[in-house]
Amino acid sequence: MDRYDYVKDKCRGLRVLDLGAYDETEVDKRQDDSWRWLHADIASVASETLGVDASDKIRETGGIDTEVGTRIVHGMVEDLDPIVRDFKPDLVVAGELIEHTHDTIGWLSSLAKASPGTRVLATTPNTTSIINLVLAFLRRENAHPDHIQVYSFRTLATLAGRVPLRDVTITPYYYDPHLFVGKVSGPAKPIVGIAGRILRVIQYLFPLTSFGLILEGTLGDEAGEEQQ
Repeated sequence: MDRYDYVKDKCRGLRVLDLGAYDETEVDKRQDDSWRWLHADIASVASETLGVDASDKIRETGGIDTEVGTRIVHGMVEDLDPIVRDFKPDLVVAGELIEHTHDTIGWLSSLAKASPGTRVLATTPNTTSIINLVLAFLRRENAHPDHIQVYSFRTLATLAGRVPLRDVTITPYYYDPHLFVGKVSGPAKPIVGIAGRILRVIQYLFPLTSFGLILEGTLGDEAGEEQQ
C-alpha cells in the first residue's frame, strides 16, 4: 500500500485523533512540491480531526490552529486520558510515532483502557526493509536520530498481542520517493522516481522487504469492553 493513501482512506468520515501530528523537522523546513503532510491528508477526509503533539513549539503556544482547519494541542502519549474523554475519537492515528516512544506498550495499553473499542492505526518503518538491506553493505542504515526502537512484522505482531489489540492486521507500505526527492538536486530527481518504481516491484514480490508497516486493530479485549 501507499502509506498516505491507506491512512487517508481509513480516516474518511471519522473523528480522528492524530498523535504526533506536528513535526518541526518537516513542517518548518522548505519541502519539495511532492511532499505530503499526513495530518493535512487526514483532515481533508475526516469529519473532525484533532492533533496532539509534544513538540516545544506546541507546548510554548498551548496549541496551534493549522491552515487545514484543524487544531493541534500539546500532549504526551503517556497522558492521553483527558483528551480522549473530551474528543471521543472513532480512530486514533499514530503515524511514524511508536518507534520514538519510550514505553510504547505502556501508553497503548493505557489508551486501550481509556477508550476500549476504538480503532487504532499505527505506521512505522520496517527494520527488514530493502533500503536497510542495501545500506547495510555501505555500513549505514536508514533510521531517524530520534528512533529508540525498531519494528519488524514479527515484533509488531508481538506488540499488538500485549497491548491488547484485537482484529489486528499488519499491512506493508511502499517506499515513497517524495520523502527524498526534496533532498537531491534537480537533475537527480528523476533517478529517485525510477529507483522508487524498481523498489516497489521488489517490495511487492517480497513483502518483508517493505519500507514500513501499518498496524491496525481495535483497542482493548472483548471482556474488558463488556465490563465498561
